[in-house]
Amino acid sequence: PRMRARPCLPLSTRLPRLTRAPAQLLRRAASSQDKGDDPLKPDGDARLDRLWPGRAVTEAEEILASAPLPHGFEAAAPSKKARVFARSLRQRQAAQSANRAFLPLEMSAIIDLFDDYAGPARQLDRDGLRALLASVGERPDDATLEELFHQADVDSSGAIDLDEFLHASDALLASNPARCILVVGGPGSGKGVLCRRLVDECDVSHVSCGDLLRSEVEADTPLGREVAGIMLRGELVSSALIVTLLRRRMRSFGGRRLLLDGFPRSRDNAIDFEAQCGRPELALHLVCDEEKMLERILRRAQTEGRADDTRKAAVRRIAVYRQQSEPTLEWLRASRVPIVELDSSGSREEMWSGLKAIGRLMRNIVI
Repeated sequence: PRMRARPCLPLSTRLPRLTRAPAQLLRRAASSQDKGDDPLKPDGDARLDRLWPGRAVTEAEEILASAPLPHGFEAAAPSKKARVFARSLRQRQAAQSANRAFLPLEMSAIIDLFDDYAGPARQLDRDGLRALLASVGERPDDATLEELFHQADVDSSGAIDLDEFLHASDALLASNPARCILVVGGPGSGKGVLCRRLVDECDVSHVSCGDLLRSEVEADTPLGREVAGIMLRGELVSSALIVTLLRRRMRSFGGRRLLLDGFPRSRDNAIDFEAQCGRPELALHLVCDEEKMLERILRRAQTEGRADDTRKAAVRRIAVYRQQSEPTLEWLRASRVPIVELDSSGSREEMWSGLKAIGRLMRNIVI
């Protein structure tokens, strides 16, 4: 059945009608997949649009956000699965209209980046574009900015809408990630464990700064030979060096949301990163007892055989982290980078549950 919004009907009558379609949409999509069809192909789009027009989805969300649910209709709100499917469909349609084939993990990060800098009309003016580019480490001069803006503003309206931004994002982002999330914590605090799970379950990408340095050592490059001694002593590699290596690696993840595992390790790292790569979206700070960190490092030495996981190097690394962490976190706070603290002294599941609790709190506004 078609869904037609009827302003004359009271909310208690309209709400079930507006929220019935998601179940029909999901059943129809599942049926199409069972038959080997793609429900998001052009003919599938037409079928879905008849079931769940984009305007009706928006109206349902506005109703739910602007007024309390009437008694007896609490269960009528769209399910999480339906909301996720609606967002996925809108993103796919936006990508199709921009004539660009996006990967799912690129799409959400690019749209989030656009929304952070677009005005109330969901459009970018020149100042918004300048601020957006600075957030990914690109700072063009006035002439270059004007040229980029002119190329992206296809309809010459004086503003860049989402479709135009998606179409021009390759040129605008210049292979930079759309969003970067810092994952900071002491050695053995569980950064790698958390990042691997986020990659598996949340469609994000991941770069480990420690692995980046170890790969240089294993390749026995001149840089790697210099780095090897520093790591064995449990000391920090120079900020200019690690940020340069990191920025080079980050360009492999253009348009994506990227986790930076074990970075920044010092206040200088944070300052150099902001100057070269822009302001990060978020920092996850893993708080862990030092004895627990040492225990984990020594256990990891037995299973993974990492050269820098000796007791002497581990004690030194923990001491360096203790000395460097607070100035680094203070700089991030002063730069208005949101910091989320997670207790990682317990089990992996306990740490994951803490992060999920934040997601559950915010899910109605981010999905």
